[in-house]
Amino acid sequence: MLQPLRVFKLQVGNYGRGSSPKQAEDAEHAKCSICLNIWHDVVTVAPCFHNFCNGCFSEWLKRSQEKHSIVLCPHCRSAVQFVARNHFLHNIEGDILQADSSLKRSDEEIAHLDSHASIKSPLVLCTGRKAHRKRARLPADDETDVGDLSCPQCGIELAGFQCSRVTVHLQCQACGGMMPSRNNISVPQHCLGCDRVFCGAYWHAQGVVGISTHPTCSLETLKPISERTITRIPTLAHERNQHEQDVTDRCIRQMGRTLQDVISDWITKWDNREIDRTRMPLNHAEMITAATHICNECHEKLVSFLLYWFRISMPKYLLPTEASQRQDCWYGYACRTQHHSEEHASKRNHVCRPTRGTSNNT
Repeated sequence: MLQPLRVFKLQVGNYGRGSSPKQAEDAEHAKCSICLNIWHDVVTVAPCFHNFCNGCFSEWLKRSQEKHSIVLCPHCRSAVQFVARNHFLHNIEGDILQADSSLKRSDEEIAHLDSHASIKSPLVLCTGRKAHRKRARLPADDETDVGDLSCPQCGIELAGFQCSRVTVHLQCQACGGMMPSRNNISVPQHCLGCDRVFCGAYWHAQGVVGISTHPTCSLETLKPISERTITRIPTLAHERNQHEQDVTDRCIRQMGRTLQDVISDWITKWDNREIDRTRMPLNHAEMITAATHICNECHEKLVSFLLYWFRISMPKYLLPTEASQRQDCWYGYACRTQHHSEEHASKRNHVCRPTRGTSNNT
């Protein structure tokens, strides 16, 4: 099996590292060979490393899966084993369009492409070739070659589903294991906060827990916000300012409450849209509710965001005495001096909005 994530990080596609995107001839190397326009939300396929628009290749992938046993590259016709969004080339794409606005597509075209784009995270595709490594032993009555067994549902039916030769697979960001990409089920396979893939919720729904032949995650890796608990203030909270974290912790204790109590209250406020989501550090902020499945890392970001609102809405008289007597830092949460000056971090209040610029406050 191709080690997709490792190989992909070593490649940037056909666009040379030393190329200047402002040169006219470079635009010719930044075109999707399906629509013949400059890439939009560029994806790269492996092992040939040709590049396409996300929407264009997503449609090609869909048609290929319906008609063929393997997916071929639209450019060179080699078997595609892996496809992922290419963030390096996405920057090149932006530079080219900024240098020559005539190459930009209409809003309608962009909306059409985006509506067909299905590649959010790296996909691993079966090639139909026989595996060259040990694989899980199939039941005695089923000795059919199913190619490279990349997940527990390759060759074995579980919960009414079995992978075929053309099943696209997702690689879990936590355990590195594989699961089939399934868009027609209600079980989430992506964290809505970061768009990364996690297999915990999927395999739990399939009744697969702790299988020795394939890596699988626990249910904890991807679960609804409402089912999560928090017992400590995340290190990300208050821009990693330990002094402000201590103040928040003391406030909660003085109120006779737990951190979980406070977060539960503010999640309700979030659901009721009582909070400004502008600075929300998660993707798809407008779509996220208490029922949304997110990963552990995104949950800590959400908790940190809610603790900011908990503190900024708290009257000064409820703060510990020494904390209530501090003056607000001009640069508020955006202050950079708080990260390298302990004295400044503790002397001023940094859980407040900036009132002057964004540069260092000395």
